[in-house]
Amino acid sequence: MKNRSRYEVIAAILKSAGREETRTKIMYKAMLSNDQCKIYLDSLLHSGLIQGSNSGNKMVYRITQKGNKFLSYYDQMRLLLPIVVEENFEEGYYHLNT
Repeated sequence: MKNRSRYEVIAAILKSAGREETRTKIMYKAMLSNDQCKIYLDSLLHSGLIQGSNSGNKMVYRITQKGNKFLSYYDQMRLLLPIVVEENFEEGYYHLNT
């Protein structure tokens, strides 16, 4: 699997939190480690893109209206900029593939 940008990871988390989901389910759907998932969820909670609530004895997460707006903008950006940016570490510059 290729490395994903932060925005790709955030979008994957938000899409997986479309319904109320536990951290474990989000972790598997977004293909993240437990530590990565925890860090991203804390950040997304703080920024208001998802909300957490207690469901019985477990915490569940759901995307907010602000999170849906982010996803909409993210999808539009991907349509407008169909460019793959590959970082070339050996040459020390960015190469754009169109």
